[in-house]
Amino acid sequence: MRKIRRVLALVLIAITAAGLLAGCKHRKSGDKDLPSSEGFTKDVVMRIGGTEVSYAEANIYLLSMREEVETLYGEGIWDFRFTRDGRTYSELMKDELLEKIIYIKLVGKMAAEFDVALGADDVLDVNDYTQDFLNGITEETAKRYGITEELVRSIYSDNVLAKKVYETVTLNVEAKPDEKETRRADFYYLFKKKVYIDNEGNPVQVTGESLRELREDMKIILSQALITEDFYNFAKNKTDAPGVEMTIGPDSFDREITNKLFALPEGAISDIVETSDGLYIFCCKKKINEAETQKAEEEAFAKICKEYFQELYEKWRSDTKVEINEALWNAM
Repeated sequence: MRKIRRVLALVLIAITAAGLLAGCKHRKSGDKDLPSSEGFTKDVVMRIGGTEVSYAEANIYLLSMREEVETLYGEGIWDFRFTRDGRTYSELMKDELLEKIIYIKLVGKMAAEFDVALGADDVLDVNDYTQDFLNGITEETAKRYGITEELVRSIYSDNVLAKKVYETVTLNVEAKPDEKETRRADFYYLFKKKVYIDNEGNPVQVTGESLRELREDMKIILSQALITEDFYNFAKNKTDAPGVEMTIGPDSFDREITNKLFALPEGAISDIVETSDGLYIFCCKKKINEAETQKAEEEAFAKICKEYFQELYEKWRSDTKVEINEALWNAM
């Protein structure tokens, strides 16, 4: 099952560990005792804009990460009550899974509007994912949950298609991340702590006369730092921190502090910076860390794309009729 989980993680773009329920009943999709609400056949668990989702298909989503969740949290996690109204983990995750399935189906339905289709490479990937999944389950499991090769291939196709729709829609997003938010710079630093851990493991704040003396000592250290030719080794010999190098972004400290640090020329040394945990002296090593800045830009752009797509999706969602076979869904 490990290979199945890894393969599923590649394509089930919105399904996480929250998508598995231990409560799914061990019934075959064709069992006569499957409950059904009015207007549904017994093996249809929901309709999304007219597209039907079968009991067997929903069970594949449920099964996809069951082992992983239970490995992490144990089998008893499903009945654990997380909310004040007594809802179980299973109930909470089932609600989330419902939205995930709706997302996959609904986004896939928008493929034609954006001229998106599976290419030859996508089909090959889907075939590989399908075989990996089928090779990882027993014949008994397949029969129990009504899992067929055609159904598994259909699910992977849906997921890959939804992923391609997302990529196509967000491909031409023109918004650019704010440079002030994505800049990363490298510093050497020297740190003196003003919070200690006592013998009982409790944090103790330095205050009063001890804090005044610490601040005076730091002024002496700063005067020495300003004339040293090797701040790196000077800091290593004086610091209370395990290291003397730090990559700083806009949110690493208060904005007033980071603005002053970003204004330092390379090789320049800062004034004493005091925070709740201690006192710092910084030396600008590199004004821009290109790799970390690029990473931050990519993360910020990905967030912009996600928000843009989310707005579109919410409109699609509000315009789409979703019908749930409550009797069958509740029985899973």
